[in-house]
Amino acid sequence: MPAQTCDGENEMWASPNNPMNPSWNASCEDCNGVANGTTANGDLNSDGIINIADVVHLVNYILGATQLNVSCGDANDDGFLNVSDVISIVNIILADRSFGNEDAISSDLIINDDSIRLESDGFVQGVHIILSHNSKFKINLVDALISEFRTIDNMTNLIVVTDGSQSITDIATFEGDITIESVHVVNQSGDVNVEQVIELSSIEVKVVGPNPFNPSTQISVAVPEAGLVSVYVYNVLGQKVATLVDGYMDANISGHIVNFNASHLASGVYLVQAISADKVATQKLMLLK
Repeated sequence: MPAQTCDGENEMWASPNNPMNPSWNASCEDCNGVANGTTANGDLNSDGIINIADVVHLVNYILGATQLNVSCGDANDDGFLNVSDVISIVNIILADRSFGNEDAISSDLIINDDSIRLESDGFVQGVHIILSHNSKFKINLVDALISEFRTIDNMTNLIVVTDGSQSITDIATFEGDITIESVHVVNQSGDVNVEQVIELSSIEVKVVGPNPFNPSTQISVAVPEAGLVSVYVYNVLGQKVATLVDGYMDANISGHIVNFNASHLASGVYLVQAISADKVATQKLMLLK
């Protein structure tokens, strides 16, 4: 980044804030506080080039792995040093290339027995999570442009950032018990609102249509991980009277909606059962004709 003239149109020399030069503009100090300096925001190591070394420098700072100078790390000029600045620097390096992605506005962070992932309404480029855990904790982050974590005692700090070609969904797999302490999700241009952190350890089934019903209703099947799912309906004698689903389902914690038409069945109590891997969920239905 070339040097800029900061002291007025006459380019007279003056010391910072010198009253002899009324045109002096203190804001023309660079990010290191050098008057007429040439270091740009994002150039953390002040070598005149914004590159992956600056990204590594800032990531290490956010993870608490370095105390080096990061005064030029606020790449988006919002007054904070966080994963948003990492993404800003990455996109500077990649010349702000666009993949035509529609930025996410909101996300849900989904925690199940052994994985962490995001469900978002658009594109997510980065996530920073701080979590606490027991001493038996282990973690493997998804492969990405930046995929780093640091653990001190029972606290882990992690960052995942993509190059902008794909959105973040899967974040990590883990062993142990965890608690999410904080989460920061970012799209290509700013923060994404994290609506909720959902702990979903197994498949869930619930009636979202009428119950009692006649002759049809709707059932929601929440699937924490993609895989084979079966949804059956049984009568009170344990006889299978309907197969609603028997095949692959994508992960969807909001719930896949399944219709159940019982026009061929007699009035009475029925049980709808959802099965995935070794997990089973059951819900009671009442058919009244």
